[in-house]
Amino acid sequence: MKKVIALPGFLLLVLLMFICVSVEASVIPVTKFRSTDLPGGAPAGWALEKKTGTPSLKISMEGDHYYLHLLSQGNSSFGVRTSARVNVKNYPILSWRWKVEKLPMGGDVRKKTADDQALQVYIAFKETGFPAVLNTPVVGYVWDNEAPKGWTGRSTQIGGDKMRYIVLRNKTDKTGHWYTERRNLYEDYKKLFGDINGGEPLGVTTGLQIHINTQRTRTPAEGLIGEIYFSSETKDVAATEAAKEKMVAATPVLSAPRGKALPAAVLDDDFSRPGCINISIGFDANSMQVDGIPQGSVQTIMEYLVKHPRETLVITGHTDSVGSEAFNLELSRRRAQSVKQYLVEQYAIDENRLIVRGAGESQPIADNNTPEGQAQNRRVTIQDCPR
Repeated sequence: MKKVIALPGFLLLVLLMFICVSVEASVIPVTKFRSTDLPGGAPAGWALEKKTGTPSLKISMEGDHYYLHLLSQGNSSFGVRTSARVNVKNYPILSWRWKVEKLPMGGDVRKKTADDQALQVYIAFKETGFPAVLNTPVVGYVWDNEAPKGWTGRSTQIGGDKMRYIVLRNKTDKTGHWYTERRNLYEDYKKLFGDINGGEPLGVTTGLQIHINTQRTRTPAEGLIGEIYFSSETKDVAATEAAKEKMVAATPVLSAPRGKALPAAVLDDDFSRPGCINISIGFDANSMQVDGIPQGSVQTIMEYLVKHPRETLVITGHTDSVGSEAFNLELSRRRAQSVKQYLVEQYAIDENRLIVRGAGESQPIADNNTPEGQAQNRRVTIQDCPR
């Protein structure tokens, strides 16, 4: 019989506090619009999806941030889509910013003949049967006009049983005003799809779409939407009511690079030795988005892990010296986490074999006083040497 050791109350409390403090939230970016270019008619990494009429979209800039700007003149339904493979059990919070300039008059998600919205955010999950077009669960967050905030229900359109909505905003919210949303997508899915597999998703999400439509009300609408990301942080999820709005912390204002002597990079090992793996992935300024990893690098990673089944890879994020040290340390860790998640989701690599670290600006490999040097320092390394 095993002996049970009882901990004194204060020791148990300290242990619980340590556990709580040690668990950090991590982020998986879906998108961060970074230029006004629309290759192929949509932002980089997105595909244009047209249903009716002529799409009208552009990238607008406010301050230092870019936003997708959708405009429908009263006769169109269109949007953009991108792939997004995320396990919502581990990353349940979906966050984004949006603003509506004009709502379609009489738009009402509850009515088949008036089902128009200024902005819609759709998240698709793994299909539950064949054909996929009719059996793909989709959670839709909408900025409606007439439907009350908090309303949930199924699409009124033909074949729309698996498309289920939550109204987050409506005409009671200010137009021309930015709102930040933080939704627990996992909990929302369980409530909307309790009739399918007990409310448990059958797999990771498969894609994300942003839409606008006004072809039923025949009145114009206009909206903007910004950065979208998944997070593991479940504290203080924002209520949808404007009066209870809790904003996600704003992006810190970046200062000019701080001049300082360039120290030698501090490495745990000499990864140039034969048999070691040493891969570097570059990032844009203030970005955590992984646009892709060269296939040759992925092949090297896969071969290394197969050849050395007891080894783990260390994924270390790095930054330039623009911004505070605390901000850069967190940014570097999030960059590393994004690379890990990309490898796990895209190539089914065991997450237990990928260790994430953040080095911030502490290990530069180039001069931070030049734009070229800063670009070299914005990187994530994937490294290990076999024992």
